[in-house]
Amino acid sequence: MKFIPILVFFLLSVSLSAQTKYRDEMGRSVSKDEFQNKILNGPYFGVPSEDPEVMMLIYRMPFGKVEPEIFYEKLGKAQDLNEGKSLIVVYYPGKDECNSTGDNANDTRYFQKSHDYLLKTAAKRNAGEPAYIFKNSHGLEKYQGIMTWMPDPDGVFENQFFKFPYPCRSFVVIHPSGEYRAILGEFPNNQIDQALKILNKN
Repeated sequence: MKFIPILVFFLLSVSLSAQTKYRDEMGRSVSKDEFQNKILNGPYFGVPSEDPEVMMLIYRMPFGKVEPEIFYEKLGKAQDLNEGKSLIVVYYPGKDECNSTGDNANDTRYFQKSHDYLLKTAAKRNAGEPAYIFKNSHGLEKYQGIMTWMPDPDGVFENQFFKFPYPCRSFVVIHPSGEYRAILGEFPNNQIDQALKILNKN
């Protein structure tokens, strides 16, 4: 009779596994194999959706076009838009394992070097100074005196670009034309430079 509990556990596991659905950002159904393969071999995240039975497949390097005015205005950078400068936004979701551990997690010299690099990149690529915004300020005290963080104004950046809790930090660069490029989750700073180069060619 020992096999009965084992059989019940097996059937329950299969049942729970079968209940999980996998969808892409457009809400289209994807297979579990495709979901896992894209996460392992491409620039994708697998994140839980609001529905506990659904996992979302998220492309980490989105691009597209928006009406740019609201994003510049919410950050007090309407003058940059008028001058034809791109908008650089670095987004902090809140303290997580990614941004609170590791070699550079509390290295103020690294933070200063990173900020200086973005300032030089902005000047070189005709962009305004980078804006640093957050959803949750927990953990930001280590940046004090180096860069100024502000709350995401009315959640406009989260709602448009950062809808899920991507690890570490993310960025979006918006050209005055409204074209944008982003990386969701941790990124090397030179990817902001690359995004600006691409957007300036369009």
